[in-house]
Amino acid sequence: MPRFSDDWVVDRSMFEYVNQGSCTCCGISHAGMNMMDFMEACTDLETDDGKKEVQSPWPPFMKQEIWGSRVRIRKVMKEEMVNTYKSRFDTHGPAMRSYLNQLSGKDLTRLFQLPRSEVAEIVKEKYDIDGAFLVVFCAVVEQVANFPITGYTDDGRGASELRFERTLVFNKRGGFGLNFEEELEAADIFVDFMEALGGPKLMPRRPRSVVVEEGKGGEEEEEEEEEEVKGVRGQSFRADRRLARLVIARYWADRFYSMFLKSLDKKEEEVKVGEEEKVEGSKEGGLFMPPALSNLDKLKL
Repeated sequence: MPRFSDDWVVDRSMFEYVNQGSCTCCGISHAGMNMMDFMEACTDLETDDGKKEVQSPWPPFMKQEIWGSRVRIRKVMKEEMVNTYKSRFDTHGPAMRSYLNQLSGKDLTRLFQLPRSEVAEIVKEKYDIDGAFLVVFCAVVEQVANFPITGYTDDGRGASELRFERTLVFNKRGGFGLNFEEELEAADIFVDFMEALGGPKLMPRRPRSVVVEEGKGGEEEEEEEEEEVKGVRGQSFRADRRLARLVIARYWADRFYSMFLKSLDKKEEEVKVGEEEKVEGSKEGGLFMPPALSNLDKLKL
């Protein structure tokens, strides 16, 4: 069994959860609604992946706990999608793109950096996820870090998600980061994905093709295009990998937004200081001219 494959995630997760082990990636110690209902609530789950999930070798109590956590984290993230990320981009989208373009390569490297262990910590602390799904998530984060080794095709759906996925890299010293050939690419890749963080879907599914079935009066029906994932014989953790990348992107989006707001405050302060200096200069020249006076008022003086 190839290391970091989906089968590896299945075996590792079951071993660590059943044996009350701790993840090698984060050192967190893990303790131990019907599964089909939970699966239906995860609207981003591909049909083919769902079929494989039913055949999972995990014990029923473990599967139910995992799917309960998957639904819970999606519910919270969908609320954030509208209330936080969509609102931000609607208000400051063009300005954020312009600001990101002005950052140096050194600033971009510092911004787009996240240790692997921190990804699981974010899920644990921010979304209150623990137990079986945290075990799975830790394994999936390690899988994402070593994704080129798996030989799998891209997980993403949509242009912005695919570009982000292909630009995301990992190295043992710096953790996760973005690898772009030119600094200006950061704006195109990351800001485009920041816009996608605001919806309309948390994680879009594959587009559906329209087919016309014979014998039904030429009625059109939507049919989801299934895609065979290279190297996957059992369960697929494609949706969990997409979720992990989403957590990483949101972390960077939050950091960047904080930097952006500080830059706005700095500009406002500079404008305020500049106006005060103009007023002081007018006083020193012997003629104080309030800035609000009109041209007619100036002539009267």
